[in-house]
Amino acid sequence: MTGQAGRLLARGRDADIYDLGGGLVLRRARDGRSLATEAALMAAARAGGAPVPAVHEVTDDGGIVLDKVVGPTLQAELVRRPWRTSAVAGLVHDLHEAVHRVPAPAEVAPSGIPGDTLLHLDLHPMNVLMSPDGPVLIDWANARSGPPEADLANTWIILATSTVDAPWWMRATVATFRKRFVADYAAGLDQAAVTAVLPEMAARRARDRNVRDDERRRLEVWLRQTAG
Repeated sequence: MTGQAGRLLARGRDADIYDLGGGLVLRRARDGRSLATEAALMAAARAGGAPVPAVHEVTDDGGIVLDKVVGPTLQAELVRRPWRTSAVAGLVHDLHEAVHRVPAPAEVAPSGIPGDTLLHLDLHPMNVLMSPDGPVLIDWANARSGPPEADLANTWIILATSTVDAPWWMRATVATFRKRFVADYAAGLDQAAVTAVLPEMAARRARDRNVRDDERRRLEVWLRQTAG
């Protein structure tokens, strides 16, 4: 398959999603790189019991054809019912646990911190779709191997310092409950273990080409306040 795109469904910082019809979508990287490794990691995660869209094929031009997941993002659900921060934080932890039960497959690159667990490394409410059958975790471009606390630390960083890519009204709503949501998420962490890897994970995120300058500045301030 050549990866002929259909209707554009969504644009992320790293990839675009197109509707192919028949319950399928095409994920294509913005920089044109092949997503074959991402497809292999998604298949391994799904085989290990993590809630991941089924991968059907890698196209000739390096895109991946996936099951279309119908449903709002977890971010949209939280905006609709912002008093449920504790429940949503718990769901994020549940998704981490589902991913971390999967041994790192041979295809996955190391995170830089020793460990043999599969890590998503971009797990946040915009990458969770609430399908009729339950939450589904998408966007596996950053997946690596390492210890679970590295993944948990990365999510903490994203929740606390990232810019929400959404309409202004959603950003305004998020701002009103963000501090509470971050606190609810942090309450479920092993603080000593996660804080120990925060500096390394913060440095890793600061090097990410998809992270913006304003996010890097917030990250620097937050890290000083959180990790001392």
